[in-house]
Amino acid sequence: MRALWVLASVGLIFSLPVRAGDEESGKPMPAVWKEQRLDFSYMGRTARYSCEGLRDKMRSLLLDLGARRDLKISVLGCNESAPLLRGYVGPRLSIVFSSPVLPDAAVQPLHLGDLSPVYARYESFTLTSDAFRNYGIGDCDLVEEFSRQILPKLAARDVKQDITCVPYQASGSRFFVRGEILRAAAAGPKVATGPRAATSPRAATSP
Repeated sequence: MRALWVLASVGLIFSLPVRAGDEESGKPMPAVWKEQRLDFSYMGRTARYSCEGLRDKMRSLLLDLGARRDLKISVLGCNESAPLLRGYVGPRLSIVFSSPVLPDAAVQPLHLGDLSPVYARYESFTLTSDAFRNYGIGDCDLVEEFSRQILPKLAARDVKQDITCVPYQASGSRFFVRGEILRAAAAGPKVATGPRAATSPRAATSP
């Protein structure tokens, strides 16, 4: 067993035990909510989004990959009439979100409440054309840019990508991204309570 150091929001450092193999087994393990502030640039060739549409797609992608629901996304440089104008590079997004990461004692909180502890586990994810999740072939460029700009900032592992985006047409385009992502667990490990938790059977002796 080893210990991971967790930096709490009140500025105190404490350790939580992590059993060897927890990362591989999918068991909940100690993690922290890490806030990130990112800018995302998009100039699509397979699909054009309204400013709100691009924001909503990004929100959906982040939530699918374990971001906390209090994320904030602002659209910068939005000009609905400009996509066909020469030199227009498309809207940019300013994104503030928190997602689970493994603790790192060298990382300092951005503010009070950042790096708050949470139990999390690695779970599989897939990004591909899926009508039920509102992902279509036209989202190819967006998924490609998300995989390049955002995914490396998340606690993802074993990521495999197969992305081919044909400019200005959906025919022939495809995207398939899969791997494992660290997501907050519904509940942490169960902790024993009561007299039996305080005294082990071997330690109890009769007078």
